[in-house]
Amino acid sequence: MIPADCGPATDGIEKDRVKISKPTIAVEENTVVYRTEIESEDGRRDLWFRLDAKYADLVTDSCDPALVGLLIPAMAAGEDIHLSGPISERLYYNLSGPCQNVFGTTIPILDTIDIHPAGLRSKSGRPPGVATGFTGGIDSFCVLADHHYSPDCPEGFRLTHLVFNNVGSHGHGSEGERIFKSRYARLAPFVERIGLPFVALDSNLDSFYSERLGFAQTHTPRIIAAALLLQGGIGRYLSASSTDYRAAAIYPCKYISSTESICIPLLASESLDVLSVGHQYRRVDKTLKVADIPDSYEILDVCMREGDRNCTTCRKCLRTMITLDIAGLLDNYPERFDLAQYRARENELLSRFFRKKTGRGKLRGEVIALAKETGWRMPLPARLRTWLYKIGYPIRRLQRPLKSKAKKMLWKDN
Repeated sequence: MIPADCGPATDGIEKDRVKISKPTIAVEENTVVYRTEIESEDGRRDLWFRLDAKYADLVTDSCDPALVGLLIPAMAAGEDIHLSGPISERLYYNLSGPCQNVFGTTIPILDTIDIHPAGLRSKSGRPPGVATGFTGGIDSFCVLADHHYSPDCPEGFRLTHLVFNNVGSHGHGSEGERIFKSRYARLAPFVERIGLPFVALDSNLDSFYSERLGFAQTHTPRIIAAALLLQGGIGRYLSASSTDYRAAAIYPCKYISSTESICIPLLASESLDVLSVGHQYRRVDKTLKVADIPDSYEILDVCMREGDRNCTTCRKCLRTMITLDIAGLLDNYPERFDLAQYRARENELLSRFFRKKTGRGKLRGEVIALAKETGWRMPLPARLRTWLYKIGYPIRRLQRPLKSKAKKMLWKDN
């Protein structure tokens, strides 16, 4: 496959092609491996997915996972896709037009390509399994709240399996593999305790994406490709949303999350119903919903940094802790956050969070709205720090160009 950094093919010139072979499924030691050969002008190499052999009955023999997983790299390279095996008729229809429009608008370097399958499968009939990805974060815990812990969940939407994927979120190469295994091992005892199978799904899919196509901009098809692999036994996949419905939009962006409620249903097949769930909640609503689950007190993982415990000071940790603090629930999480550090630096951290004018302002605004709804007020020292910062902000902005101008004048004089 042409490296994605080469950009799209030129109009009027016949496009190169990528060939995806009919997959093979083999048991190797204690694992079952789905493997398909990918051929392009750069040569041949395999795309593979690997999971424990006890889940062999979940694995499909369709080309669907490879097609969805490689669609964006092929679009970036301007390569038509030719498949030696059959694919879902529904996927063929959606990936040939609507889905490429969504991806191409979000990532403008992508080119529209053609898909040429060996055949189409239109037979309906979904297996009974219901799965979601589980990372221990707010979004995935919220799915558990609605589809595992809730007594009101309809049986057809109640979770039967949790999945933990290695499709790019853990990093690249051997280090990404190490982090994937470490994170799975950390979560596995909890999942065993709640009585659900926990499928560790390893893959080299990330190696087909260039650095230019980062995980934040391409995670949707990567995750759903892994879900489609399991459509031999999973008939419904609940993808945890990261935004609410008000954020739904399609526009050029380095994050694909705003398209989830639009794009994810387009990646379903006749055998796998794919839903993006949780869009009805704000981030603060999800956080408070998760805080009602005592199981989250020992396993919640929201940190941007790798480690056995949340760091307490990164953007995501701080937003989560302040939300819980406003609701009077933070003391339930001494195992997951360094509460002593937070209390010791409370005024500094609160001031830093509430005075911030850049970054994801919408999520910060939700926390401010929650504070107003509950009547919570910052401690006086934190309010004073914030006030002093805001007073000094115009002065600091004025100083920056003056300092720069002074440096230029000194440089000219010398």
